[in-house]
Amino acid sequence: MKKTIFYNKHKNLEAKLVDFAGWEMPINYSAGIIKESGFVRDSCGMFDVSHMGRIEIKGKNATKFIEKILPIDVNKIKISAAKYTLLINEKKEILDDLIVYKISEEEYLLVINASNTSEDLKWITKNNKEVKILNITDNTGMLAIQGPEAINKINLLSNNAINDLGRYKYKDIEINGISVFVARTGYTGEDGVELIFDNNDAEKIWDLLSAKNIEPCGLGSRDLLRIEAGLHLYGHEINKNSNPVDIGLGRVLESKSTSYINHEYITGNDIKSGSQSLVGLIIKDRGIAREGNDIYIDGKIIGKITSGTHSPRINSAIAIGKIDKNFNIIENEVKIKVREKFLEAKIVKLPFYRRKKWVMYLTT
Repeated sequence: MKKTIFYNKHKNLEAKLVDFAGWEMPINYSAGIIKESGFVRDSCGMFDVSHMGRIEIKGKNATKFIEKILPIDVNKIKISAAKYTLLINEKKEILDDLIVYKISEEEYLLVINASNTSEDLKWITKNNKEVKILNITDNTGMLAIQGPEAINKINLLSNNAINDLGRYKYKDIEINGISVFVARTGYTGEDGVELIFDNNDAEKIWDLLSAKNIEPCGLGSRDLLRIEAGLHLYGHEINKNSNPVDIGLGRVLESKSTSYINHEYITGNDIKSGSQSLVGLIIKDRGIAREGNDIYIDGKIIGKITSGTHSPRINSAIAIGKIDKNFNIIENEVKIKVREKFLEAKIVKLPFYRRKKWVMYLTT
């Protein structure tokens, strides 16, 4: 298995390490998943996300190339801004969901899922004749700093460098003399940032963050937090055969350019004729629904669970499911088959949890 630049930190902290997409990653530390999720909801936590792919697209035709491979209106993205979108191949298969950062008209950064990096890169390279593609994943580290105190903590380390940093914006800053790319993005439903830096500076960055009492959190709490926030995970809510409209991501298909490789698909009628919906489910009985469990109404299977967990915030088991859209009625009663037992649940609107009003933190 591959190891991130923070592997020794995880070992020294006696993290429980597991195989995640071919990387040896911490599922949790000594505090445990529930407490780690609490760090993020109530104060601040940090996640090693260095396993995620980081791909640079460079060249005088970079904007033209991005316009060809992604369903975004590139001209509406300002320099120093980011966009969440989908990577869809010629077969109308979703290869990944990702964030694209516009560094300049001639440079972009793609942050992609660890499990899809190889296939994404292969497809992007296959369609390239005009730009330079660099995989910088192994040369850089990446940490997600998430929680209501995240902005304040980074400001304290950077002389208030991100006071004016808006959501889905990025800038280059210095932390104790170290160059850091910082973006106001995340995957927890909380405010926060994601940092990218050279591997040579990784341990120094970790130590500086730890000194500000930013607690390490594993992928177990990250998954709990993203389910509470109703966020998609590739391989669960999103897969190759997903219809973007069915899974609530029709909004990211904004390209009107005929240069986009799937222009006809995203502007045609087929994509609008989906038959399913993603829903939230609050489970009334004891038990956790897991991916693949069948969802029933009146003895009829109407869908399947895509993700499930127990939420300490609402003190209930929760799940996300993909169901026949005709049954997507808030408060509709359903049953979920878990092994040989049926759990009673009701349909609710996603997300399960929404953070307090987002504010800009000012430090003195």
